[in-house]
Amino acid sequence: MSIAVETLREQVASSVARSPIFAVVRHRDRAEAARQARAFVAAGLELVEVTFTVPGAVDLVRELTAERSAGGGPPWIGMGTVTGAERARAAVEAGAEFVVTPNVDAEVAAIVRRAGLYLVMGALTPTELVAADRAGADLLKVYPLPPVGGPRYLEVVRQPLGDLAPMLAGGGFDIEEIPAYRAAGAVAFGIGAPLLGATPAQTAARITRALELARG
Repeated sequence: MSIAVETLREQVASSVARSPIFAVVRHRDRAEAARQARAFVAAGLELVEVTFTVPGAVDLVRELTAERSAGGGPPWIGMGTVTGAERARAAVEAGAEFVVTPNVDAEVAAIVRRAGLYLVMGALTPTELVAADRAGADLLKVYPLPPVGGPRYLEVVRQPLGDLAPMLAGGGFDIEEIPAYRAAGAVAFGIGAPLLGATPAQTAARITRALELARG
């Protein structure tokens, strides 16, 4: 009997369940963005998101995937701030293994689905969340949470929408706030700068703490 091989999408989903931190790389200086991404990889994170706001983001994704072992991830390297079809196609061509959007876009979802990639789609209101779920999102990025009430908003919006795809908390919060978002129903967390310390050892310690809190 043959053994089923996990698809890329399924492999990324396994990492989300095992290591539910999406490390967000969003910096206007390309060299600093590359340093942050490599620090996240070195510290053992399985999901590293390079946003399109990084200069040369597409080339950086190609570099990061090329630096891994021949067997592929984890870590999985994805692209964020994928706001439209042009960026979605660029992410696919760059070799991104997951795609993160801040908005609901059916065309983006269709492109990502055809490529067999894992899709994290951003939404905030109940209408947007339902639309993202119907578009085929694997994970709903509830964004931006802190300005609209943080964990309390997530808890309230999940009450009627708990049967949708799982939800990621996004929008800028600290590591120690993870438990509150987890208690409100988030299964994954998008965090960037708070994971970084002044030294590699400090970064590793912060990431260890974040994963500990995210896993519960």
